[in-house]
Amino acid sequence: MFDAAARHMSFTLAANELNVTQAAVSRQIRNLEQNLGIRLFTRGHRNVELSPEGRMYQHSVHLALAHICDATNEIRNVPQATFVVATDQAVAGLWLQRRLPTFFGLNPEISVRLIVSDKEDCLRERVDVAIIHGNGHWPGFKSRMLFPEEIVPVCSPSCIEKYGPVSGPQSLMNFPLIEHEDERWDWMNWRVWLSMNNVEVPREHHKLLINNYALVIQAAEAGDGVALGWRYVIDDSLKSGRLVSPVNQFVKTKLGYHVVMHETEHINPAVEKFCNWVFSTFEADRQNGVPTAGTR
Repeated sequence: MFDAAARHMSFTLAANELNVTQAAVSRQIRNLEQNLGIRLFTRGHRNVELSPEGRMYQHSVHLALAHICDATNEIRNVPQATFVVATDQAVAGLWLQRRLPTFFGLNPEISVRLIVSDKEDCLRERVDVAIIHGNGHWPGFKSRMLFPEEIVPVCSPSCIEKYGPVSGPQSLMNFPLIEHEDERWDWMNWRVWLSMNNVEVPREHHKLLINNYALVIQAAEAGDGVALGWRYVIDDSLKSGRLVSPVNQFVKTKLGYHVVMHETEHINPAVEKFCNWVFSTFEADRQNGVPTAGTR
């Protein structure tokens, strides 16, 4: 009521705007003035004017109400085809985020909220669909494998020139190893990968520990050492030549990345479009991907 009266410089016109009586506006303004201990209006016989304190107060009140109005309109106008996607740092930073503009170009009516976490946040209640690493079995969820886990050492071409030559997994002991430091027991690390290739890692071997997988790959691209690369996640870097595999061995596990949804939840059309796009995009990437280095 104060804002309307201040804009119109009239209690009567404010009452008309708010669809209340002039007496109601006058009473509320008087109550506000008593509460503040300040006279906001100077009353004349036929009109009212803002006092200096009232003018100062109006600037803040009107701006605050404008912000509330904008926030209300924004909430009202949120597209109905909005849903939540969750995934880990690796997929978000190295695969999904680079391809989302294509999805939005095909589906301009859809909005996506992306949650990125390497913890169990990806399976919380308000997530509509998750792309996560594991064995495919999560109680209360249904899943479909997107791609299997294949792990290969990767580094920049300049790194091989500096620390090579490379004749096999044992040669990697001549390289600085870049390790992804995380809390996941089922993520492959260097000690496990090398032991599966019959190489023992000395305790004193130099490692660079980074707790963000996208930064691990950036460090490898920069020539800081050799990192473990999850195939399909890092294929963009392999295809571009920013990364190469210094050895022909890779490790394939029984785990992989899965598209996961709540078991009892009805799939809305926007989520279904997104899932179909993810699988078709991955299949196109796979068909146009880098050749497999070898077998293990």
